Amino acid sequence: MRVLFVSDEVAPFTNKSEVATLVRTLPESLHENAGVETRIMMPRYGIVSERRNRLHEVIRLSGSEISTGDGTEALKVKVASIPGIRLQVYFMDNVHMFKRRGIFADKAGKLFPDNPERAIFYAKAVLQTISNLGWQPDVVHAFGWLSGMVPFLLKTDYADHKLFADAKVVYTPQKVEFEGPLDEKLIADYELTRGEDLKGKEPSEIGGTFADAVIHLGSHDSEEGVDAFGEDAEANMNLASAVYERVQSGVPA
Repeated sequence: MRVLFVSDEVAPFTNKSEVATLVRTLPESLHENAGVETRIMMPRYGIVSERRNRLHEVIRLSGSEISTGDGTEALKVKVASIPGIRLQVYFMDNVHMFKRRGIFADKAGKLFPDNPERAIFYAKAVLQTISNLGWQPDVVHAFGWLSGMVPFLLKTDYADHKLFADAKVVYTPQKVEFEGPLDEKLIADYELTRGEDLKGKEPSEIGGTFADAVIHLGSHDSEEGVDAFGEDAEANMNLASAVYERVQSGVPA
């Protein structure tokens, strides 16, 4: 099985949420114990040190022009190994969208006003990079608020793409302490399909709507019938494996 992991964060590169640690441990567990072939992607924020983390550019994957509401933005793709394990993380690098001293807000705590646009750009960048890589995933698992537009694009613009047509989509939402809904202008500028279904909704809300299955974080683990990751790495691996197999077999979430 091939699984693409798309996340807001991956430890140790950034570690400001529980998503970061989960996306550090889960791919490793699946790779080492279940033979799952993985690819991992996250944004290259300005707080990620290239020198300390030994990032280097992947020339053959860089150079794509990602369409935005008022033109295009050049995308660089960089890669680094997770320390201590044989897994790599691909970083989506764009100065305008990501090279800031924060993830959703600046050092003073002021939210970036374009967070919804950054979510759209990130999803487009990831799927374009996988297309350039020529790597066909069986499952795409997106984690976090910024990754919430990935399920939407896979089910709309990329639904008939040869690499993604058969891929199933799993989403793990993350609670954030802010609001960032898509507005009518942003939807129109990016010419998003099914705009009426998106207006006024957060990327995380959209991700859950368009995914084939949702696995929550531990805060939902007390709710009956809700799939939720906890603190045990083996249990998380078993849960993810079961959900991946379930969506591939066509069993409703």
